[in-house]
Amino acid sequence: MSYSEFKPVIKKINLKPDGKQEIVLEVTDGGLKGKIETLMNMIDCKVNCSIESQVVNYNVTLNSKTHKPITTYEVDDKGVVSEVKPQIEQLEADLGLPKEKIKTEEDKRELELAVVDEFILSGLAPQLEDEFAYDMAQIIKRKAEGETYMKIANELDISSGKIVELVDEYRAKVAPLAEKWAEWKEEKEDAPTPKEESSKEQQENIQKPSKEELSAQIDVSLPKEEEEPKQDIQEDEDHGAA
Repeated sequence: MSYSEFKPVIKKINLKPDGKQEIVLEVTDGGLKGKIETLMNMIDCKVNCSIESQVVNYNVTLNSKTHKPITTYEVDDKGVVSEVKPQIEQLEADLGLPKEKIKTEEDKRELELAVVDEFILSGLAPQLEDEFAYDMAQIIKRKAEGETYMKIANELDISSGKIVELVDEYRAKVAPLAEKWAEWKEEKEDAPTPKEESSKEQQENIQKPSKEELSAQIDVSLPKEEEEPKQDIQEDEDHGAA
C-alpha cells in the first residue's frame, strides 16, 4: 500500500459538468521531495484523504471607538494566562453601578495551529468545562499522539464530524490566550539567565586602571648615559696644557 504525507495549500476547487469536483493543491519549498514517484503510482487510484487547516481562525471583540480589544490578558511567571479586568468595570462592580454600554466590532484573526496546540498540550489552557461536555485538551492530546478522530468519536459515542467541530470551537476559544502565552514564552527564552546577568554585572563592576596605575605598569624612563671616568678627563686636560 502506498502512503504519502505532505502539507499543501488549497488553491481552488473546480466543478466539472459531470458532477465531479477537482481540488487543486499547491506544494512549495520542496514539500514533495522524494514523494513524487509515490504520488504518481496513486494516479487514478482511490485514496483516503484527510485535510486539516494549519491555522486557527478566531474573532476578537474590539471597542469601536479605540479599536482595542475589550478583553485583555496577562501571564504570570509560571505561564498561567488570566483575564485582566478593566479598571472601569472593577469600579462599576465595586459601586454596584450599571455597566457602560460600549459599541463593539468583531475583528477576524488567525494564529498558527502549532502555537495553539502547544499551549493546549502544555496543560495551561483552560478546560472551559461550562462550555464543553468533553475534555477537549485530552482529545487534542490523543490526536497529537496519532489517534484518529474516528476512533476517539466512537469511544465518546459521537460522530467524527461533531468531534472535529468541537475541537475547532475549543481552539478558537483559547487562541487569544495562546497568542499572549506565546509572546510571554518568547520573551522568557530571550531573557538572560541569572548566570549571564551575574557575569555581565561583574564585568560592569571592573574598574578601569587610573593614570597613576598605568604609569606604574609602564616604564617610560629613558636609559641614563654612562658617565666617563673623571681620571680620563683629567688626563686630557694635562695633555692640552702641554
